[in-house]
Amino acid sequence: MNSSNRESRLRDTDAARPPFTLEGIEHVLLLVCGMDDALAFYGDVLGARLETSLPAYGMAELRAGSSHIDVVDIAAPEGAWARPPVAGGRNVDHFAMRLAACDEGALRRHLAKHGIEVIEERVNQDGQDKTLSLYVRDPSGNTVELMCASPDRYAS
Repeated sequence: MNSSNRESRLRDTDAARPPFTLEGIEHVLLLVCGMDDALAFYGDVLGARLETSLPAYGMAELRAGSSHIDVVDIAAPEGAWARPPVAGGRNVDHFAMRLAACDEGALRRHLAKHGIEVIEERVNQDGQDKTLSLYVRDPSGNTVELMCASPDRYAS
């Protein structure tokens, strides 16, 4: 796509805009070799705070401001689920974008209109908050998690 077509698309009317508002990056999940080293780097060096330890998955969640850095130790047997198929392959599993409260149906129609397939989905509960996560791939094959606060369907 040339730059004039891209600029034209960016200036299109509200009718072409997504039916949701991005609030920011929720988390990034990194594949690491050695949980202790990862926790030392992200915690001691960068100042992230360990928030949740999930040893059954070889995983830990660290608080980084209003976002998370999640790490999975692919050298541990519990982290095998996240190992790339080739040694030296990818080290980012996915990143998550938090969406403002949105209409799930409108979100799904928007993705379908753009030929974007939902490859995985789940409902998350964090304390009192429930969100719907839809996983999609970008054109380069990167997995993006769209986390939608959907009070209509998931309210307690």
